[in-house]
Amino acid sequence: MSESAAGAATMATIAAVSDGEEPTLLDRLADRLDHLGDQLPQVVELPGWVEPALLRSVAVVAIVVIVVLAFVAARIIRRMVVRLTVVIVLAALAVGIWSQRVELAGCAAECSCALFGQVVQIPADLNPNC
Repeated sequence: MSESAAGAATMATIAAVSDGEEPTLLDRLADRLDHLGDQLPQVVELPGWVEPALLRSVAVVAIVVIVVLAFVAARIIRRMVVRLTVVIVLAALAVGIWSQRVELAGCAAECSCALFGQVVQIPADLNPNC
């Protein structure tokens, strides 16, 4: 995640607190996941054909798959603690993917696209200045 997007998320949380309203659980979770994405090391280099637009589409598919898995887990798993844990982990993963997807919307203009800390190459037709 770029520093400007992380700063914007933090500023939104600070603005919510300064307005007297408590940041929602979803805001706090998204902010925490953004910071975790910045701390991940670059384990692999993404191939050159991976573009921000492709990653945004893949993120939507991944979120749909996660929602289906959460529903199936809630229906199949019998133990309440395990069921709740699996659903919470899947929901956190979906929120993390959604926050990364939102960041990919305008990153080509800034020449700094990354998905969970992994650098994404920007094609020349999206921004020839990169």
